[in-house]
Amino acid sequence: MAPPHPAPPPETPIFRTPDELLHDIFFRLPTAADLARASAACPSFRRLITDHAFLRRYRALHPPPLVGAFDDSAFIPAQPPHPSAVAARAFAGFDFSCSSFLPSTASLTWSAIDFLDGRALLDSAPVPRERGSSHLRGLQYRYLSARDLAVCDPVHRRYILLPAVPGHLKALVSEPDLLHLETFLAPGDDEEDPLSFRVMCLVQCRTNMVLLVFSSLDGQWHSLAFDLWSAQAPLEDPRDGLSDRQFVHGCFCWHFPLLNKLVLLDTRTMEFSAVNLPPELGWSSDFVIVEAAEGMLGMLAEVYDKDNIYDPCWLNYSILRNNQWHLEKVIPLPGLHHVVLLGVGGGYLLIGAMYITSSGEEVKFGLFSVDVKTLQVELFAQRSKVIFSGRLYAGFPPSLCAPTI
Repeated sequence: MAPPHPAPPPETPIFRTPDELLHDIFFRLPTAADLARASAACPSFRRLITDHAFLRRYRALHPPPLVGAFDDSAFIPAQPPHPSAVAARAFAGFDFSCSSFLPSTASLTWSAIDFLDGRALLDSAPVPRERGSSHLRGLQYRYLSARDLAVCDPVHRRYILLPAVPGHLKALVSEPDLLHLETFLAPGDDEEDPLSFRVMCLVQCRTNMVLLVFSSLDGQWHSLAFDLWSAQAPLEDPRDGLSDRQFVHGCFCWHFPLLNKLVLLDTRTMEFSAVNLPPELGWSSDFVIVEAAEGMLGMLAEVYDKDNIYDPCWLNYSILRNNQWHLEKVIPLPGLHHVVLLGVGGGYLLIGAMYITSSGEEVKFGLFSVDVKTLQVELFAQRSKVIFSGRLYAGFPPSLCAPTI
């Protein structure tokens, strides 16, 4: 008679822990890299972590990190030793263009114009940079009337083609009055529905502003008017209108230099409001709005000696309290020159600057991140060429992404 097989060793206690307790443990992991390592530890962990409901809750507790930026169509990932480099590595060679699964023809090509919450917004008729000419106004009007828009999930290779803006909404915009057109992604109407999203089209005209909004919940376009400058003289130049859109605490923000105000759109109530900016912020001031504690607005503004732009500059960090901006901290940027604020995403301000290498022998261009909570400055990525603008991308590694469409 064959000897009995030895009993298998008892399971490690943690593998018999209820799923709810494991979820609580995983929710406390601070970074996407930590979560990815836990997912790779064993099949049981991976099953729990890759569950779509878990990933959506984790995303709400831990916003995805800034993993890179786009220079035209080229993706620039975070490089070691930056904390985002581990998450960025998962996007090496990733196709953000969505060209492999979007329908296209010789006369229909797509270009990405915005990224938000794991989605990409693409259009089929790129428009040159605004120059204020009558020719370009006509081009933008045709752009509003006849382009195609698509919202894509690049990770899960899904897309939705948006319907055209209906005629009665296009009639709200007069071609001779059109100054600027901006189209972008926005959070959905239903915060509990992870597949809900909106697309907004901000149309700035000489005497008013119209916001066209597409909602994925009903598949329809709607309109909202705002007359902030109706009491002012008609605008003649696009540079007089709203610019430098950002998203903080559920609100879109724009700089309105003509009145030195910050215009806000609350995406939950769909109401516009405005707050004054510090008097020292002029037309050419370079600043960004960031999320401060307790739902307050913060500001990081670039400051430098206007008599010598080659001297190092610094950032002033201010917080809005009781409708007044209060300076909280000065952040030095030693060794950085010709600084450009590129944008905010994933908890970081990304800036581009010329700097001297540690050996002191070579001048290079690099991307630097400023943590909006700790205000720590770190090298994000070295570049072989200078960039002055770019779209930021924040996201979890593809293996930890739940579908967004």
